[in-house]
Formats: sequence, C-alpha cells, structure tokens
Amino acid sequence: MAEATRRSFTGQPLAQISLLHADEQWRFGSGAPAAVDLLFNSEDAGGEDRWGNADHGYVIGVFAPAAGTLDQLQASALTVWIRIDRSSQKGPRLKLRWQDGLHLPTGDNEAEREQAADSVWQALPPRARRQDVAARDLPRTLYGEHVRCVSFLSTSVRASAAPNLLAQPLNEISKRRIFEAIAALTGIDRELETERQARRHEYDLLQKANNAESDLAAWEESAQVIEDGIDARDRARGRVADAADRWRSRTARLLCDALQRNAEIQAEVAGIDIEIEKTSRMAQELVGQVAELADDEAFTRRQQAAMSTFDRLDGADRELSNQIAALEQQIEETDRQLRAARETARDADGRDEPTANRERTDADINLEGAVKALGVAEKALSDAETSLQDTESGRDLARQQIDVLAAEGIRGICLLDAVVLNAQQRSKWESALWPYREAAVVDSGDLDRASVLLAGVPGSTLIAANLTKSAGRIDLPRNADPQYDLSGFLATLDTRVTARANPDRVHDDAGVVIIGGFPSPVTGRAARIAAARERVRQESEGHQLAEERWKSAGRRVTAAERRQKGARAAVEATQLDVRIGSLRKRDQAIRNECAKLSPALGAAVVERDEVLRLEGVRQKQIESLQRQKTTLDEANKTRREKLENLKKEQLQLGLPELTAQWDGTLDSASKHLLDLPENQQSWTAGDWWEEARDLIRTAISECFPRTASDSMSTEITGLLEEFNQRGPGSSQRAQAAFAPLRHALHVYLRHLEGTDRYERQQIATQRRERHESLGAARIGHEEAVQASRAYRGALSSAIKKKLADVAAQFDRLDRAYGGYGASLQYDEPPPPVDPTEDWGWNVVPTWRRAEGRRHIPYDRRANTAQIDDRAIKLVCAAAAASGTGRPLVLVLDELGRNLGKQHRREAVALLGQIGRESGITVVGALQDDMESYAIDACGEYVKLRRSSDSSPYNEQPVVVGYDEHAPRVELLRAWLTGNEYREPA
Repeated sequence: MAEATRRSFTGQPLAQISLLHADEQWRFGSGAPAAVDLLFNSEDAGGEDRWGNADHGYVIGVFAPAAGTLDQLQASALTVWIRIDRSSQKGPRLKLRWQDGLHLPTGDNEAEREQAADSVWQALPPRARRQDVAARDLPRTLYGEHVRCVSFLSTSVRASAAPNLLAQPLNEISKRRIFEAIAALTGIDRELETERQARRHEYDLLQKANNAESDLAAWEESAQVIEDGIDARDRARGRVADAADRWRSRTARLLCDALQRNAEIQAEVAGIDIEIEKTSRMAQELVGQVAELADDEAFTRRQQAAMSTFDRLDGADRELSNQIAALEQQIEETDRQLRAARETARDADGRDEPTANRERTDADINLEGAVKALGVAEKALSDAETSLQDTESGRDLARQQIDVLAAEGIRGICLLDAVVLNAQQRSKWESALWPYREAAVVDSGDLDRASVLLAGVPGSTLIAANLTKSAGRIDLPRNADPQYDLSGFLATLDTRVTARANPDRVHDDAGVVIIGGFPSPVTGRAARIAAARERVRQESEGHQLAEERWKSAGRRVTAAERRQKGARAAVEATQLDVRIGSLRKRDQAIRNECAKLSPALGAAVVERDEVLRLEGVRQKQIESLQRQKTTLDEANKTRREKLENLKKEQLQLGLPELTAQWDGTLDSASKHLLDLPENQQSWTAGDWWEEARDLIRTAISECFPRTASDSMSTEITGLLEEFNQRGPGSSQRAQAAFAPLRHALHVYLRHLEGTDRYERQQIATQRRERHESLGAARIGHEEAVQASRAYRGALSSAIKKKLADVAAQFDRLDRAYGGYGASLQYDEPPPPVDPTEDWGWNVVPTWRRAEGRRHIPYDRRANTAQIDDRAIKLVCAAAAASGTGRPLVLVLDELGRNLGKQHRREAVALLGQIGRESGITVVGALQDDMESYAIDACGEYVKLRRSSDSSPYNEQPVVVGYDEHAPRVELLRAWLTGNEYREPA
C-alpha cells in the first residue's frame, strides 16, 4: 500500500509504487533526481493562481502479511516513509525512514493530513546514525542485494532503461532490447554490469601498461636527445681538428697556384695588345662605306612624293567606305521598323486614326459605367448577405437590447420571432405587429429589472410574455417559443385594432393606420430567413449581370485599343517607306564616287610598294656594314676589359701575404702538396676551403642545435655571425673569421668532456630501472585478461542457463494458457572492444502458430492480440525464472491499451493466473472500461479519483477485494480515508 500527501500525486501512482519497491530504473546511485517530478507543479495543473509548487513531499508505504485479522495486520505492520526534497541545495534527493507499526498523518480531511505529514516525519527516527538513509542505499537497505521490483511504466517522471514489453507491440522491439528486459527481470543485468566492470579493470591495466610503455618511449626519446648531444660533441671534436688540417692545405695550394698564375698573366697581356691595334684599322674602313650609301637625295624626293599621294587617296577611300556602311545599317533598321509597322497596321481593320480614337473613347466610357454598376451590385449583395446572417442568428431586430439583457442573465427574443401566423391571419396581424418589430420579448417577471437595465438605451421597447391569458379567444396567433407566451399581449392588441381590405390595412383607436399586403411573411423566424435568402438570390443575379457587363466592356476596350494602335502604325509605315527611298538614293551616289576614285588609288599603291622595296634594300646594306663595325668595336672593348681584369687579378694574387701565411719556404709548400693522398693532390684551394668550412659548420650544428642555441657563448656567437654573413665580400669575411672561430670551439669542447662522461653513466642506470617497471605492468595486465576471460566464460554459461530457464517457463506458460509452445533463440556474442559498452546479447522469442508447426520468430506478421499475449507470457516467464527465492513485484502501466476490449479482458485474467501460480505480485493500471472484469480477476482493486486536474487533493478512493482479503481491504480503506474519516452525505 502506498499513499502520498498533498501535491504529490501529479505523477502516476504506479511510479510511486515502483519507487517505494526500489525499482533499479530510478537510478538510486545518482540520487534519483527524476523523483522530484512526482511533486505537485501548479503551472502544469493550471492552478498557479491558487496553489504554490510543493518543495517537498512524501511517499508512504505500509507493509503487512498477506492474511490475518484486522488487529493482527495493525500489530504486524511496518511503515516506510520516503521524503522527496526539491529545495535541497545539493539537488533533488531522497531520504528514507521506517518504523514498526502504523505511522500515518491523521485528520478529518485531506488538508489536515497534509499539514500533519511533516510532524510525523520528524517523529520517525533516522536510521543511518544521525542521518537519514540516502537514495543510493535505499534498495539495499529495504530489500538486500536481490531484485525486488521490475516496472514497465508509460510515464515521463523517469526514463526507462529497459523497453516496456507490455506498452508497445513486441514485434517492434529489437532483439537486444528484449534481452535487456529479460536481464532486468531475472537479475542478469547485475552480472553483466560486473562483467563490464571486469573489462573496465582489464582496460585500465592495459592503459597502465601502455602508459608505462609510452613513458619509457618518452624517456628514451629525451635520453636519446642527451646522448645525441654527447655523441655530437664527440664528433665535433674530431671535425674541429680535421678543419685545421684542411685550412693549412688550402694555404699551401693558394701559394703554389698564385705563383703559376702570375707567370700566365704576363704572357697573356702581351698578346692582347697586338689584337686591339689590328681591329681598330678594320673599323675605320667600314665607317667610310656607310657614309656613301646614306647620301642619295633623288631617291629621298621620290619616296616622299609616293607616300604623300598614297596617304591622300587612301584616306578619301576609307571615308567613302565608312559612309556606305553607315547608310546600309540605317536602311536595314528602317526596313525592320517598316515591316513591324505594316504588321501592326493590319489590326486597324480598315479604320483610320480619328475613327479608331473615337471608338477607344466610347469603349472607355462604357467600361467606367460597367465598373460603377458592378460596385453597386456588389454592395447590394453584401448588404443582403449580412442581413441574411443577422436574420439566421436572430440578431437583425432588437439586437442591442437582447445583448444587454443576456449579459445580465435575462433571456429575450425578437417579437417577430416569437409569433407564428397562418395564411388567414397574415392580412390583419402582420400590419398590427409591424410597429413593434424592434420590440424585445421578456418574461413578465423580468420586466421591471429589464427596464432598469435598458435605461441607457432610450427608445427600447419591451413586451411582457407569460401574462394571464384572456378567456374565450382561440383565434389568436400561435407562440413560436413555448417559453414566451404572448396570448395576453395579442388579446389586448386585438381589441385595439380593426382590419380593413382594399388595400389591406389596420387602424387603432388613436387613428393610426398601418398598410399591409407584405409579399412574403414577416413573422416567424423561418419565414423571415426565407425572405432574406430570396433577397440574397435576387441581388446575386443582379451582381452576375453587372459582372458580365463589366467583362464585355473590358473586351470592347481591348479591341478598340488594338485598332487604335493599328491605325497609328499605318501612318508610321507610310513615313518609313519614304525615308528608305531617300537613304537608298544617297547610298548609290556614294558608291559611284568610290568607283571613280579606284584607278588613281591603285596606281598610288603600286608606286608606294616599289619605293618601299628599294628603301628596304638600301637599309639592309647600311645595317650590315654597321653590324660589322659594331662587332669589331665590341671585340676591342672585350679585349681592353680583359686586359684590365688581368692586371687586377695580378694585384689580387697577394703573393707577399700568402708567403707570410704559409710560414715557410716556397719549396716546403710544394712538398706539402706532393705528400697528400693521390686523390687530394688535384683539389683546388676552393675545395680545401669548402671542406674546412663544412667541417666547422657541422661541428657548430652538433654542439649547438637549434633547441640549445641559447647555450652558445657571446664570443662564439659574434664570430659565427661574421662567419655566416652573406652578400659581397662574405667569403673573405668568413675566411678571416675561420681561425678564431675554430680556436673558440676547441676550448668550449675541451671544457665539456668530463660532464659528458657523467651523463652517459646516469642514463644507463635509469634505462635499466624503467624496463623493469614496464615488465611488471605487462604481467599485471595479462593476469587481468585471464581473470576476465574466466569470469566471462562462467557468466556466459550462467546467462545461457538463465535464458534456457526462461525459455522453459515461456514454453510452459504458452502451452498452459492456450498456446502451442514457445521458446527463445540466442547466441553468445563476442564481448565489445570498448569497455564502456554493455555485452549485448540478442534474444529472439519464437512460438508455434498451430499444433505441430515449426517455431516462428516474434517479428513475423501476426495480429496484435496474439503478439501481446506472448509478451505477457514472456514477462511472467522471465520473472518466474529469476530464481531469487524472494517475492517479486511486477508493476505495469496501461496494460492492453493496444488491444480490443475482449483481448484486454483475457490479458488481465492471464496475468492474474500466472501471478498466483508463480508467486509474483502484479500491480497495474487499467482503463476505466476494464473496471468490472479487473475486479473479478484481481485480489484487490483500488480506484483513485480526482475532482479535476487543477485540484491538489484526491477524492476518497474506492477499494474492492474478495472475502479472503476483507481485513486488508478494511485496513486500507480506513488508512486511505483518514482513520475513520467519512465523506459527508
């Protein structure tokens, strides 16, 4: 049994029962935050203007034996309280207290019981020393380590981790989700979680080993950097010594090469002087030949005359050609316009322009009149339709008065709607009633109050209904509405008026005459509506005629506009025809003038071409002579430059400086080179310099890599900058810096020899220790792998055994309750690689559709009743095969909502039978139309009632049970109705 105090029943009661019975899907380990949604939210109930949200609430459960007297039940009862706290600063959480005996809030009504709840809670003793039992410990504290409750809820208060096999068609659930549902019912999910934790532990140890390996690799990488630095410095020491040897060999090669080159320069200078003198004489002879060819005055005059004549005639010809092209373009454009104008002129239909203009003016006038007539017809039709709507709603007469009275609760009706006339009564009574057509009819008892309410509507007319009838009058008009008897008013009016014919009319004692003869009835709502509809029909016909006239006028305007454009185009075509003739005459005259100019232009072209040919021949001869002279001058220039360079080179050999650098005799330099290996004797000074420079650069890069460039001394930095400079003279500066730079490197490396030996010893010791740690981590991981495999094998056997038990129960239940046998198909899947993933099994329910047939998988096409029947049996089979030996509660929501009425009745009966045979307590919620047969199938039935969605309180529940449950029913009734509280009669 469970109940909740004020404002805590907005969630489903089944959700509270599953919470009280420690359903694992509430996620107690995380504090069960979803439980806060069970509290009352005034906004959701639409009562925020009357109620506040509940910051906390209680779920109360009373546990008692299944049988016994009322006194025995009360003495053996255990009360459990769960407090749901929304206002906790640490977030929503649950607190648990319990006490032997009956401990419930008492009061004469729900409000008093709600106010007493906090006091009862405070009186209950905390159970975790001075603290309440928290949410994470609730399942273990109440029910130990075994599964107590499995629920399938169609509720939003908490997300379900397993599929609801009974709230959706079974054939729409995946094979893996079916296994998860069976695992939750049988407790296998706990074993699977343990297996996942073992895989996680295995993965953690693997990560530990991998981390140790990664750390070793990272350390080896850093140690290798240190060792590489030591090795590099060792190599640098050798390179510095080799660079000094290369530099001395370079000095010897420079000295010997300089002596040989000095002798060669002296011989070459003498030969160049002789060649320069010979070439100068040949150039003077070529200058005289060029002067003779350039001095020809007669040819120059002939050339100038021929070019002048050609330019004059060619310009005139181009001008005439441009004029002809422009005229051709004008003629083509005008001809196109002429064809278009003639095409448009056909639309004139033989009319000239004045006639077409008059027709257009007449058409526009006709269209304007049609538009005005259409507007008038549309307004008349709209008025008629509005009048029809008002008449149909009864608001065309006395509308304002009836609305004012209705707002204050007084009913009224228009007089003409309250009276019905036959054909003989129309001639008299229509005229007699016409002056009162704007009157409102009200009950005589409301007449005085209605008069006061209409004080703000001057001119209002009220007629009292339900007055005392006049005796002996049976020919009065009938009342259209039995609530408004007007016989008193009509009898009085009959005595005041007299009817006459030719024409139909009535007059009263005051001499007032009302002319009758209405073409249609004016009284009775049906007759007035028919008259209004006739008016709408007539106005609609008039509107159609006006619309046809408007369309015809539009077509006439379009035709007149087309003829008007055609007449204007005919005039334009005549003008264009004249213009084309004029352009063609001018084009022919220009063509004749161009033909006369052609012979003279041809002769000028011939003379121009001949003069240009002769000019080209003479120019080629002059250019050839000039090129020959230029070649000779360039040759002498080159020789003079070479002579100057040889003299500079002789000075740059620097024989005195080289002799001083060698620091020995010339013969000793030659002997040094001869003593070198045979392959090095052919090396030049540049080769020796490149070798020495590369050795120094390599030694520097090994001593000071980019990552350690900050350790370079100031002396070496300055010398290195000078050594590596670029641009003019960079080679000389580098050679000058070589010797001091080599000496500085030598000193630096000699100081680091002791430090390098010590670091090599430290690295060897640490390498040995780290390899030992990696071996231990790998052994730990291998042991975890073996343990995980052993546990997984045992778990696989247990899962197969459990699934086999479920399959046997499934087959037994199916055969016992109308089926032909059922089973489960499953295979052992490989464990997932990711340790965070579950070991997902696939389970396929199967059953026979007829005796002796083979098993068919659950996802084949079948009727809904058959699928839901197997789903119920599968849930009960899994619950019965759980093997815990302890009571199991199965909580179901909206059972059978996908079934018809008869199949739902069978489903409830089946659950009751299976539950009783298997020792499973089934708690479920059903639709109201299943109440009668739910009472027959269930041991106890509780109906919780609410007056409205916005009410925070429940009405008194209805409790029904069999005689064997009478004490429990009586105890439950007393508790849920407030300790002998009775609802007032």
